[in-house]
Amino acid sequence: MNTEHAIWRRLTPDTIAELPESGAVFEVANLVRTVHYIGTGHGNLRQRLATWSQDQAKLSPTPGGYFIRYLPASVEDKALEDRLSSYRAAHGGRLPTGNREQTTTVSKTTSRTAA
Repeated sequence: MNTEHAIWRRLTPDTIAELPESGAVFEVANLVRTVHYIGTGHGNLRQRLATWSQDQAKLSPTPGGYFIRYLPASVEDKALEDRLSSYRAAHGGRLPTGNREQTTTVSKTTSRTAA
């Protein structure tokens, strides 16, 4: 990631308010910087993180809170692909926990007949 934007910042409403309203790839990590999610700003990083951080299903409580860093990107999909590839290379082919949940779709349908 670009070192200027690679500084980890605590994920707070004040931090989000300072983010650019442009495309970017971002990472969310815990206090010891274990990356939990890598995503895109969908053209507006500030709005995306404001919405995303309010979705409690994505963030379970963690001691010390969450931190973010980002890389501005005009072509977000390519930048995301590059960042995920880099992450996988450094982590034995695995994705961050939050990204694993998105790529795994399991559907099981069972039917029972009442007695």
